[in-house]
Amino acid sequence: MQKSTTQILLERIALSDDEGALSELHDLYFYRLYKLCYSIIGNKETAEEVTSDVFINIWQKRHLLPKISNPELYLLKCARNKAFGWLRKPRHETLEENLYDFCIEWEISPEQILISSEMVRHINAAIDSLPPKCKLIFLLVKEGDLKYREVAELLNLSVKTIETQMRIALKKIGNSVPFSFPQH
Repeated sequence: MQKSTTQILLERIALSDDEGALSELHDLYFYRLYKLCYSIIGNKETAEEVTSDVFINIWQKRHLLPKISNPELYLLKCARNKAFGWLRKPRHETLEENLYDFCIEWEISPEQILISSEMVRHINAAIDSLPPKCKLIFLLVKEGDLKYREVAELLNLSVKTIETQMRIALKKIGNSVPFSFPQH
């Protein structure tokens, strides 16, 4: 079995104390881990800080890295655990309060020009009205670009639960968004 780039980088970090490998790993995964942390925490600066802490911890615990069988999942779980750990600190808001502050940002392409700002407001309001766990799952899948299986592992839920929650989210969003095209 051929080793992945991530496995090779983790081995270089662990066995050679290779800071360059840590930098490469950071470049490869920072944005993805940041998006995961942001979807959990809901604050850009804090999510960036928490994501940076993930890489600091990887360096500090580098002697454990060769034992990891699925490096990508390991990195995602590290980020998830750091983000939830941050939320559990007493001086912070609860997960539910943080989730209500989250709003999906939309990139505008020529096809999306048909979607008015009113439509975007309806979509964001529908997402905000989802129950907290359902909203988190929806954001991890849609904003975090994670597969159902990955979200299930991150949240210690079954894939069926993720599928059900996504079905609920999509149905609620679909029912609360008026899909009509403007008349010219």
